[in-house]
Amino acid sequence: MQPKRSVHSSKNANPFSWDAEESTMRLQGTTAVVTGAGAGYGAAMAQRFGAEGARVACVDINHEAAQAIADTMAQRGHTAMALRCDVSDSSSVATMCDEVVRQWGGFNALINNAALTQKPARIAKTPEPDVDRLLAVNIKSLYHMAVHAVPVIRKAGSGSIINIASVTGLRPRPGMIWYNATKAAVLSITQSMAAELAADGIRVNAIAPVAGRTPMFDSMFGEHLDEGISRVLETIPLGRLCDPEDIANAAVYLTSGEASYITGIVLPVDGGRLVG
Repeated sequence: MQPKRSVHSSKNANPFSWDAEESTMRLQGTTAVVTGAGAGYGAAMAQRFGAEGARVACVDINHEAAQAIADTMAQRGHTAMALRCDVSDSSSVATMCDEVVRQWGGFNALINNAALTQKPARIAKTPEPDVDRLLAVNIKSLYHMAVHAVPVIRKAGSGSIINIASVTGLRPRPGMIWYNATKAAVLSITQSMAAELAADGIRVNAIAPVAGRTPMFDSMFGEHLDEGISRVLETIPLGRLCDPEDIANAAVYLTSGEASYITGIVLPVDGGRLVG
């Protein structure tokens, strides 16, 4: 029997969330870079990767937040470092990659998770500087990673890249057009990268989450948070928001050897929103 749930609940309680004691060390031998690791999905992925045996570089523009995650991991006996990086800046990405190489010799997994959202607004009401920043963080960052991180993974001989997209890139809705557009671009970039990098033994996949209760979600709705949660829940057949652990579970699988024949896919983790 499944636990009872309420479609109208604003609580993001996942009765099936992962337990650290269930770790199976599926990522032993993996050295991973996780961007946006200071909070939300990134923090969950970094900690879960560590529990599964990976060394993890927790990367975030907020170094204190990344350090807090790395410290928590170290307290649990996991290997982690914290690095500040603005993924929209080429020199910052280069410095981050060089530091991981200096300390650990390289890395063979990359999770491009760092991103921005936008305030809900009609098509022409989002300020141009906000659009420019969305493009720089959500799209151009992947270019910087291709320039600076992909050669490191190529040198490792094989590896995995996961780009965190959004279900809005597959099924866009009004009011978030510029954010939706950036995430649609992430999907196209993912598939193009997968085709190009397969010969190097590098798999590239995307995860497309539905909305989750993260700092990004809170900033998107601001003082209208409760109303925003209710509106989003109405679109999700499984009746809850996405838990960070849901994304961590998917990322572990796609990075692990269990997914060694999988590249170029977009994995929706959306509670059924695409079919609802």
